Amino acid sequence: MFEQEKRRQGRPKSAEKRALILSAASKLFLKEGFTTTSMDRVAKESGVSKQTVYSHFSCKDSLFQAAITNKCKAYQLDSLQIDSASHNQTLEQYLTQVGSQFIRLLQDPDAVAVYRVIIAEAPNSSHVADLFHQAGPKASLDTLATAFKSYGKDKLSDAQSLQLAYDFCGLLKGEFHMLLLCGLATPMTEPQIAAHVSDVVAKIICLFEYYWQTSV
Repeated sequence: MFEQEKRRQGRPKSAEKRALILSAASKLFLKEGFTTTSMDRVAKESGVSKQTVYSHFSCKDSLFQAAITNKCKAYQLDSLQIDSASHNQTLEQYLTQVGSQFIRLLQDPDAVAVYRVIIAEAPNSSHVADLFHQAGPKASLDTLATAFKSYGKDKLSDAQSLQLAYDFCGLLKGEFHMLLLCGLATPMTEPQIAAHVSDVVAKIICLFEYYWQTSV
């Protein structure tokens, strides 16, 4: 699950100011990296006081994770939206919807940029990579695993459900994501996304059915 912000007691926080802070922080994280970005700079760039920044986000870690979560939410890939997408849908419909949004997020210019920031800072700050992993990939994988478990009507083990989630995301990324990060591929068009996701979904459903049929 995504880490929820601990709110201090007092007047309700301004949604507009929170959005300004997140927008400014996201731009700074992408431009200057996590380590160099300071809460002072975020306050200055967002046009609010440092106290206001801290009233919304207890520390830079929580602000960074909120920025990642906010990007996932924009593509309907936060945990709540992924979970709700499974209601009243076949497994194929659910995976197609989630998979298509996943590819669109992967090739979003900001998402590509943040991956590059994480890769650049990881050797000297594994903490930043862990923050990113917890807020984005891990949260989505955990929710996908829960969905697979639900569709399997408890015939799938937790390990099998999580493996299906990893396999699904891994097949969606394939070689494309690595080439994209290296600047050797261009974003997929909508028809290309549809074709790629359809192929991946077919493979995952085969694996899902194998697990389902062989489970005791």
